Amino acid sequence: VVKQFIDRINSTNNDSNRKAVTPAIAARFLLARKYDITRAMALYEQHELIRQREGLYGFDPLNEPLRAELETGKFTILPGRDASGAAIALFTANLHYPMTVTHKTTLQGVVYQLDVALQSTETQKAGLVFIYDMSTSKYSNFDYDLSQKILTLLKVR
Repeated sequence: VVKQFIDRINSTNNDSNRKAVTPAIAARFLLARKYDITRAMALYEQHELIRQREGLYGFDPLNEPLRAELETGKFTILPGRDASGAAIALFTANLHYPMTVTHKTTLQGVVYQLDVALQSTETQKAGLVFIYDMSTSKYSNFDYDLSQKILTLLKVR
């Protein structure tokens, strides 16, 4: 099934920014869709479409401004898991200042951390719980468009 997925995805890849699909990536998408190749391919294509549209390729977490964004702790994967074994992702809205950071940089930070979290087979199987913590936030911390983009990212994972 993994080989079929890889062959089908790579045969339709005409985007130079997209890397060839590895067995680990194929397994991640297949597992998320209970090894249904058609559904896994649709999930993968939606994932790649969002990455392309938002410019979420080829970033380096050690370079500015992404390094500074990651250091804020605004979005983090918590070390514990919920009762069902799902990883817990926390977005702390009161640490977000829309006037000082671009959507692209914030989304790169989210994608980087989600990519790392989803390397865990436990997270691939049990999923991920997302918490959007708005406690002590002010109106100046809220960014509706960014919230929509983050939720869209999470829906296709």
